[in-house]
Amino acid sequence: MTATRLKPVDVVTVGVGLTGSIAAKELADAGLTVVGLERGAPRDTHPDFDMPGIYDELRYARRFELMQDLSRETLTFRNAAGETALPMRQLGSFLPGEGLGGAGVHWNGNTWRFLPWDLETRSRGVARYGPQAFAADCTSQDWGVTYAELEPHCDRFERVFGIGGRAGNLRGEIRAGGNPFEGPRARDYPNRPMQDGHATALFAEAARSLGHRPFPMPRAYMTRAYTSPYGLTMGPCVYCGYCERFGCEVGAKASPQTAVLPAVLGHPNYELRTLANVLRVNLDSQRRRAASVTYIDARGREFEQPAELVLLTSYVFGNVRHMLLAGIGRPYDPVTNAGVVGRNYAYQCTSGVTAFFEDKVFSPFMGAGSLGSGIDEFNGDNFDHTGLGFVGGGFISCTSTGSRPIDSHPVPPGTPHWGAAWKKAVAHYYRRSLGLYVHGAVQSYRGNYLDIDPTYRDAYGCRCCA
Repeated sequence: MTATRLKPVDVVTVGVGLTGSIAAKELADAGLTVVGLERGAPRDTHPDFDMPGIYDELRYARRFELMQDLSRETLTFRNAAGETALPMRQLGSFLPGEGLGGAGVHWNGNTWRFLPWDLETRSRGVARYGPQAFAADCTSQDWGVTYAELEPHCDRFERVFGIGGRAGNLRGEIRAGGNPFEGPRARDYPNRPMQDGHATALFAEAARSLGHRPFPMPRAYMTRAYTSPYGLTMGPCVYCGYCERFGCEVGAKASPQTAVLPAVLGHPNYELRTLANVLRVNLDSQRRRAASVTYIDARGREFEQPAELVLLTSYVFGNVRHMLLAGIGRPYDPVTNAGVVGRNYAYQCTSGVTAFFEDKVFSPFMGAGSLGSGIDEFNGDNFDHTGLGFVGGGFISCTSTGSRPIDSHPVPPGTPHWGAAWKKAVAHYYRRSLGLYVHGAVQSYRGNYLDIDPTYRDAYGCRCCA
């Protein structure tokens, strides 16, 4: 099939989620012509997220209505280089979006900044503990940009998205009630914290009694009518508990739909094309720069969109896949530890414990995606790692995200897995339990990288990311 070549533009974005929408707004305002290509369908707060339909837990939380269709496009996974990679057929830890707004539609709104240490882990770790602090196969390195350099951009994002919280380090002054371990910020959050639930308040009280300094977790939920620098107004959260894996029916959760897209869709320099699945990035004749992208529309027609600037603004798997397929950059080789593209893939490590009570009653059905209280004493390099055999850590939190009926039925150990006794325990402990979580960082290692799978292809015949 021969692709129809379209009129060149200044910029094309491959994906219209958080990154693609913000980049489009800023570049269009600067006078550049921008085309946004989104593989999924158009969607908006109304009518797509209207209640009561958006409260369908089976449809959105269990059957992943807003997320990538793995039957058409997936990624493959292997535990060692010599294994044959197998395709991921069920979403779990990864919840990539598909549709206008991407994963920014169904995210939980948790909006942490990096610690200064996070961006300079290797140099700071070696300086404090010596090179032996890192395993021989650990490939972590400094980001090449510091917290101080990023801080103005973090501040800008927090204002565009109306992030709520309480500053713990305001221009070097440690303030009570905020995170004392965070990097210094120029301004406080644009929104105040959300109202604590009983469970999160109880956690904060217990943490303080142990000498820790709890703080409200920063989140992208409005606590008042808020107008952003883009001139868009978002309303307050109603604590419905249908946040992560769902769109927000009242537009209180900051997302591309509420915080960016209304300011860019009518822009004379911007054009959005949905149901446009990018097949490949095309290089110029010298193979030195990206010159265009080829995509297929909902009718199966191929188009080539030339652009002076091609921005890959989808999830990391899609971005790396397009770079590897196009021959952009040098692919990472784990044998020689050389190359760049696909190198240093690292994710996160989470764990948790459920506490059960007989003398306390909570309201777990009320909440928001990142409503919680946390402590940061055990995160980053906030504690002495000497002799521990590892670097880094994680934050500990108690959250009230809204305990929905299909996902939430905690019972104590020893409870039967089914039957009358199980049902009785679920009914009794649904309001008498709370979860405590640790969310840790993972360093990058030589054997953890992204590649192109030699076997599996998506519905369009393109090789999958492995």
